[in-house]
Amino acid sequence: MYLTIEAFFDEADKRYLTGDELKILGRYTLSLPQRLAMYRQIREQELEIFQAIADQLEAKLPQETQENLERSLKTGIASLRQCAMAMLVNDVGLIDDQRRWLLATQANYDCRALDVLLFSLLHQQLERRLTPKQFKFFGLFYQPFQTL
Repeated sequence: MYLTIEAFFDEADKRYLTGDELKILGRYTLSLPQRLAMYRQIREQELEIFQAIADQLEAKLPQETQENLERSLKTGIASLRQCAMAMLVNDVGLIDDQRRWLLATQANYDCRALDVLLFSLLHQQLERRLTPKQFKFFGLFYQPFQTL
């Protein structure tokens, strides 16, 4: 959507929006208050979410090094932020680079199992903190990280 809106404005001096483009813009505009509220909610709860995840990771993987845990948590935080931004602007393509970077990191540091557990725990935290409707909607943007 972000790129679509940007294209709408780039074309504004050349033509009027078509009926279909106006519908797309209208739907996005109507959903913006809910998107903003969810974005704020995730932003405000990020520390609590990841503290709970860090505690669970340490309990489930006591043998894991502090360095690997920190790297995985930082990756999870960056990924959640990218998903939230993608949701806000309605552009799932924004997470493509983050996902590619995550896959490369997993290959370089052999931390796939740790990341899979982290994203599973993140999924649980989001399910607890978001309403079912919010969780379902946010899942559209978060789902690519569930299939690592």
